[in-house]
Amino acid sequence: MTTRIAELIKELNLKPHPEGGYYAETYRSKENVVTSSGTRNMMTAIYFLLTSNDISRFHVIKSDELWFHHEGSDLSVHVLDENGHRVLRLGNTHASAKPQHLVPAGKIFGSTVDDNNTYALVSCVVAPGFDFQDFRMLSKDELNKRFPDYKDVIRKLGV
Repeated sequence: MTTRIAELIKELNLKPHPEGGYYAETYRSKENVVTSSGTRNMMTAIYFLLTSNDISRFHVIKSDELWFHHEGSDLSVHVLDENGHRVLRLGNTHASAKPQHLVPAGKIFGSTVDDNNTYALVSCVVAPGFDFQDFRMLSKDELNKRFPDYKDVIRKLGV
């Protein structure tokens, strides 16, 4: 683990995330909203750190999620939906990269750091707020049945 990655994990009090990588919740609004899944905080935010050696496995949540790049290499957010597979490049080093992207509610997504021996530090803001009851990781079998044309990315990011 590089020195900077170890520093970020310690300084930001990051812990392993079930989907892969490391995270720390930084904000949970006191205001609540009623959703079809129950009462949720209006908004939540986390730091999320992913290294070249990690992947964020394909998962889905019931809320919109905004991603913001802070430092390190670009991060590829892989989205599977009715339009197939697309990549949202988050960062500032590649021509197609942007410092912010939205993953709409209900979309299947996971992420990778595509450069070797590095990391990406991002923030994710979820509204209505994140709740693990609204989080589900998807198996490779389930993904292959729904998206048979995308076996390579499913092999890489499926559970």
